[in-house]
Amino acid sequence: MVIKDYKGKNSDRTFGLKRGKSAIKREASSLTPGRIIMWVGLFGLVFFINYLFFIHLDPINKKGINRRLIPREHTIPDTTAQWLDKGYKRYQEGNLTQAVEAFNKVITLNPKETRAYLDRGIAYSNMGMYDKAINDYTAVITLNPDHAEAYNNRGWVYLKKALFDHTIKDCSKALHLNPDMAAAYFTRGMAYKAQGLLDMARKDFRKSCKLDNNSGCQAYKELSKKKNNEP
Repeated sequence: MVIKDYKGKNSDRTFGLKRGKSAIKREASSLTPGRIIMWVGLFGLVFFINYLFFIHLDPINKKGINRRLIPREHTIPDTTAQWLDKGYKRYQEGNLTQAVEAFNKVITLNPKETRAYLDRGIAYSNMGMYDKAINDYTAVITLNPDHAEAYNNRGWVYLKKALFDHTIKDCSKALHLNPDMAAAYFTRGMAYKAQGLLDMARKDFRKSCKLDNNSGCQAYKELSKKKNNEP
């Protein structure tokens, strides 16, 4: 496009050249020392902010976001404590099979975890799988010979299998380790009662009752009532 100046001459080139020189002159004159300091300061501020963000504030990336949004407790259990907790919850829900599976996982992760053997033994006992329960309680005792609860629990399973001498022996060991174990007095009392040793059974039930075992109190009352009704 040809641009005519006020004299009517073609000025397509000279017009643009004159504008360019004029603009350059104005821009050069605007770069005062104050403006230079301002731009340098602004550049330094931007650099400082970027430094803080990328170096000290741990910039967010996809991997970091995933770690924060998916807590470990909401994933599949991967520690003995988590599997023990899952097994206990399943047991409380009455799902004994899944409880056993959870305790199996604990034992796989840590073959020396006595709590897993003990809890699995309780589950097996409630499932009527007495031999497996005995094996688990024996495993606990092997790992910890002073585990009074394992002796008492094994004694209870022996009682279910009518192995009364074994029951008395295990419960006596449990009471040696823990003289205040009410359940052990009750279990041993049941074994004495099954053998016809009623006075010894009554004594154990009475002791169990004093330790606030309701089953012991009930058994003691029943035996005492029978004794009072004897001729």
